Amino acid sequence: MSAANFTASLALTLLYEGGWSNHPRDPGGATMCGITQRVYDEDREARRLPRQSVRLSTEAERAAIYRHRYWDTTRGDELPAGVDYAVFDFAVNSGVGRAVRTLQRIVGVDEDGMAGRYTLAAVARYHAQYQTPALTDAMCHARLQFLRGLATFDTFGKGWTRRVMGTQDGAQDDDTGVIDRAYVMAMGGHASAPRAPVVTPKTYLAAVA
Repeated sequence: MSAANFTASLALTLLYEGGWSNHPRDPGGATMCGITQRVYDEDREARRLPRQSVRLSTEAERAAIYRHRYWDTTRGDELPAGVDYAVFDFAVNSGVGRAVRTLQRIVGVDEDGMAGRYTLAAVARYHAQYQTPALTDAMCHARLQFLRGLATFDTFGKGWTRRVMGTQDGAQDDDTGVIDRAYVMAMGGHASAPRAPVVTPKTYLAAVA
C-alpha cells in the first residue's frame, strides 16, 4: 500500500508539533516535537532505560515512537495513500483511539478504536465506492468538528484549524492543511516538500493567542 508514506507523513506532522512546549493549558503537559513526557516515559521503560526529561529525547527515539505508537497502530502501511497521513496526524494530535474510531464511523464499522481487518476491508470498500479524496476529506472535516467541541478550542482553535484546513476550507492542492496534503497524496502526488513554515513554540503560541 503506502509504507513509503511514513517518512513524508512524519515530516508534515512535525511541522505542526514544534519543538519544546509546556503550555499550562495543554493537557499533554511537557512535550518535545509532539512526544509527551508520559509517552516518552513509557517508551523508555519498555526499553528498560531510566526515565529522563522528554526534552532530552533524540530525533531517532521520537521517530521510532511515532512509527510504532501511531503509524503502526493505525495500520498506516495498509491504508490508502493520503488516508494514512490523515489518520496518522489525527492520532498524533488527539490519540489513536479517537482517530481510528472516527475512521470507523465514516466507513461504517463498529467503533472499537482498533484498526483491524474489518476496518481495513471497510476502508477499501469505501475507497473503491467514492471519489479518491472523499475519505481524506471526511476524516479532516470530522476531526475539525471534534476539535471545535473541546473546552480548549478558544485557546488552541486557530492553530488547530490551520493545521487541519490550512488557510482555506476544504481541499486545495496549493494549501497547507492536512486536508490539502492528504488530497495531494491521494491523487498520487508527493507532499514531502512542505511549503508551510516550521512552527516553533514561539510562533505556535502567537498563532493561537
